[in-house]
Amino acid sequence: MYSQTRSAPRIEKLSFISFVEKENGEQKSPVSMGRTINISATGLGIESFQDIPEGAAMEMDISLGDEIIHARGKVVRSTKHADGAFFLGINFDEFQERLETVVLEKI
Repeated sequence: MYSQTRSAPRIEKLSFISFVEKENGEQKSPVSMGRTINISATGLGIESFQDIPEGAAMEMDISLGDEIIHARGKVVRSTKHADGAFFLGINFDEFQERLETVVLEKI
């Protein structure tokens, strides 16, 4: 069950993201694009037209201006909106120090 409890500060941040769904280390979906809605050092929310089910493992590249951050995580929430887009809540597998710096600079 998804919990609203946050272990790190989160900010609203629009950035491009590319991602793939993985299963047992194998790519399960084509490379998809989306945009971040919010971001923290422990996870992010994204909007995409690719549905990825809750519990799925993901690899992603997050664009922060000229910098690309590679991360892995797990989908903890997937909600379909009326316009056909999906909101995906993702928890990172590892704490993302660079994203923490970005978030703290914006607070």
